[in-house]
Amino acid sequence: WVGEEEAVSSIYRELLSETGKTEFAGYDTMQTESVVKAILKEGKVVKEASKDEEVEVFLNKTPFYGESGGQVGDTGEMTSDGFRAFVTDTKKVIEGLHSHIIKIKDGKLRVWDRVTCRVDTRRRKAIMSNHTATHLLQASLQDIIGEHVKQAGSLVAPDRLRFDFTHFFPISRDEIRSIEDTVNHKVLENINVEISVMDIKDAVASGATALFGEKYGETVRVVKVPGFSSELCGGTHCKATGDIGPFVIVSEGSVASGIRRIEALTGMSAFDYFRKEDEELRKISDMLKTEKPLERVEKILADMKEMEREAERLKGRAASESSAALIEKARDIDGMKVISCRVDDLEKKDVRILADNLKDKLGSGVIVLASVRNGEAAFLSMVTKDLTKKIKAGEILKKVAEIAGGRGGGKPEMAEGGTKDIAKLDKALEAVYDIIKKAVNSRQ
Repeated sequence: WVGEEEAVSSIYRELLSETGKTEFAGYDTMQTESVVKAILKEGKVVKEASKDEEVEVFLNKTPFYGESGGQVGDTGEMTSDGFRAFVTDTKKVIEGLHSHIIKIKDGKLRVWDRVTCRVDTRRRKAIMSNHTATHLLQASLQDIIGEHVKQAGSLVAPDRLRFDFTHFFPISRDEIRSIEDTVNHKVLENINVEISVMDIKDAVASGATALFGEKYGETVRVVKVPGFSSELCGGTHCKATGDIGPFVIVSEGSVASGIRRIEALTGMSAFDYFRKEDEELRKISDMLKTEKPLERVEKILADMKEMEREAERLKGRAASESSAALIEKARDIDGMKVISCRVDDLEKKDVRILADNLKDKLGSGVIVLASVRNGEAAFLSMVTKDLTKKIKAGEILKKVAEIAGGRGGGKPEMAEGGTKDIAKLDKALEAVYDIIKKAVNSRQ
């Protein structure tokens, strides 16, 4: 892979040497008249390309922003007489060289052809909104969370923005609300975004934020929202903060140790998000037949908790009634009361409640219960403390589970196990009495 990457990079370096740098005009215009300087097809230099082919095109001048600095590349179209192609992506493959990935729809394209290049304006404007919003987000984070916040990565796309930053703890809902409010207030102020090119020393001295680890030239571009944010940045931005539209954070979480990530939406994407949230709330209101869904949901949850408490009370009562019936089935084995039976369709916790009831009522004795549920059997054995020198719950259950083709074990007073071989269950439970008798006799 390394060798392949070096070969690709070598091709681009040769092209840069032959064609010269790509002049980027996209800061000032979204349309240019350009000259085709080179065409690459599947990594090889070609003189022309035809309909339905996908190739890389290199121009003398371009309005298309090449993917870099977290901002995605522009898309759009390229045309000339009898020729039309979609620009599906633009990449800054090496410093100074833009690669335009195009899909030819009509005609042919040849080296030295003159073409009209048009950026997808709506998409670019959405990207610009998200990029300027990212700057406002970083400044807001530093104001609200702390000056330790530093950019650790970003994605600026037309449909969303993603910002990774240094911070060790989750951001609270109140903090997220404060960050959103701060950004939206700056949007409503409609502050003009100032962009200037200056010496890097002067830029840093002016307070502009530089990305840690990034290599900058002697001359840098500074994007400034006066009184709030100033960063070194080569991306495309709004003319004023009001162009951003509404801003909303849709997620916040950890992506690595000490690194948090925020994803946010602006403009129409934010409107769509709000509309979807509103539609879901309206559907919930319709389902609940109320104009106050929060109150209704709170009441439903309160009723459910009360029903759960009532269910627990009923289980306790049922366990008490069941234990009375099971005690009548107790057998006397060498002076010990022993209960071994099935209590199907009970969850493990309910089997334990029943066993505790039996133990309390027996006072002294041995209990082995099995409950079949969802095609599996769960075992539970209990031995009252006064009998643990004679017989141990773990020893009993281990042998019972083995007979039933399962596994089990535990402590002297209580043990658990299980099996999927339900056919052997009754035989295993009947064997309990002999297991206890042999265990007691072996200790005499």
